[in-house]
Amino acid sequence: LSYLKSVTAQTHVAITAQKLNRAELFALAKQIEQDPRVAYAEIDEIAQTQFVPNDPSYQNLQWHYQAASTYPGGANLPDAWDRATGTGVVVAVLDTGVRFEHPDLAGRPLPGYDFVSGDATGGTFKRANDGDGRDADASDPGDFAAAGACATGSPASNSSWHGTHVAGTIAAVTNNGIGGAGVAFGAKILPVRAIGVCGGFTSDIAAGMQ
Repeated sequence: LSYLKSVTAQTHVAITAQKLNRAELFALAKQIEQDPRVAYAEIDEIAQTQFVPNDPSYQNLQWHYQAASTYPGGANLPDAWDRATGTGVVVAVLDTGVRFEHPDLAGRPLPGYDFVSGDATGGTFKRANDGDGRDADASDPGDFAAAGACATGSPASNSSWHGTHVAGTIAAVTNNGIGGAGVAFGAKILPVRAIGVCGGFTSDIAAGMQ
């Protein structure tokens, strides 16, 4: 080792005589720390700016992804993304299914499965809203309902597309200049459709979990 520069009067930077990889440098730092005259030793590394997605909703709406020091309750994802992005992880989403064609989910969903058994009435499956029962198509046909469809006096409702929203929160394609950013944007989504029109039976939800 040879002296390179000082940080403070008690803290100094040294350089090795030959190039070492990070593991070797880490081992050397631990060895130096064994000297009772040394308080601590660490690698002098290059720091990079934190990853900042260019998705418009990230910039304007996803305050909850920011550092808690900026927005109380923020998840501090810029710091987390420098460490991990969810690559290699599969997250199952038990919900209304997903819209596979959504541009901010491109390449994220696996095939999944539809567990909505529906209400068989006159040969149609009203709750499933896709004309059939359980199958290997986890796409969300919508869960809109007419007034009175769910219960006496229940209001009409538009489709929630809730499963797509949740899947996007987890793993939306990030830094593509559209939509929002995903928390673990390197992950894959396994869509498990268990919720249909007016909700879902707990038996279907349990089947999806299993």
